Amino acid sequence: MLMMWLLFFFLAFGAKALLAVVMIFLVLDSERDCASCATETLPLQMTGWDRVASVVSLGYVQRRWCPRCGWEGLTRTGRLNRAGAASSTGAPSLR
Repeated sequence: MLMMWLLFFFLAFGAKALLAVVMIFLVLDSERDCASCATETLPLQMTGWDRVASVVSLGYVQRRWCPRCGWEGLTRTGRLNRAGAASSTGAPSLR
């Protein structure tokens, strides 16, 4: 009987919450370029809810800032290494 209640709870609430988190992750921009002016953005130090989002996404979410137009937001740009810089895939990392 307990298993039936746990299954019901997961299907009623847990699956919807999991789907919402996945969809929000997929909606985030996957480029390092600014959404407004297409200039390369710089990573910012993450605090509060940004850090929670990064932990939940296993390090794939970063807060970035555009020095040209001032845009600031979350992007999914790849895992972070220990120094906090984005791990590079052929491009130089920012420190």
